[in-house]
Amino acid sequence: MQLSIFSIQEPVINNKPLDRGTFMAAAQFVTALNFAGEFELLSLSAMNTQVGAAKKGGLVFVRNGKLKMHPEIYDHLSLISISSICAGSVYFHGRDKIATEIVNLPYKDGLLNLAGAEEDYMAFKRLCSPVSRFFLLQAKKVQWSAILSTFRFFMMEGIWNVVNFVAHALHQADADVLACAQLLESMQKQEWYPSFCQSLQDFHTSRYPLTKVGLESELPEMA
Repeated sequence: MQLSIFSIQEPVINNKPLDRGTFMAAAQFVTALNFAGEFELLSLSAMNTQVGAAKKGGLVFVRNGKLKMHPEIYDHLSLISISSICAGSVYFHGRDKIATEIVNLPYKDGLLNLAGAEEDYMAFKRLCSPVSRFFLLQAKKVQWSAILSTFRFFMMEGIWNVVNFVAHALHQADADVLACAQLLESMQKQEWYPSFCQSLQDFHTSRYPLTKVGLESELPEMA
């Protein structure tokens, strides 16, 4: 699909709301860029967060079939899946509140907003299961480690600005679906792109390689 968002000469009249589903889809794309070598990112469309909606939307990608599935790839997939919910929570509560209260997770109820994203949450839990089995950890610990890690990613300097950039690109496009390759090409022209790439590297280094000790240490008090 050819996009006109980055080449049009006249503004497009767009009545699509810049809603939570747009930020949720944008967050999936930005999170997936952490693992771009493992997945082929194809297209992006705003998520429909209405309960029972037939059209879900979000990021469409395929895994590199030459790579053997192992705990870290399951973890990468789980982070992409939960990123939409974490981004929806940031959109709902505001970045400042999440940044302030993230230290209370998972012991503080109400910060994780699942409305309209129950399917993603169930997929996330399924993806965490192989990780918990591999490290002989309780599923809840692995799930909350991934949730906290994703929230921290969005709290990193400049990351939410990139999510915002992608969300606005999705909002302003005159097509319902954006090709990831052209979206990434536009991002690479931005002055903040080198620092964004460094942030991706820093995040990756902070979480990987996955270890049992590392996963346990994040939530030492969980029963």
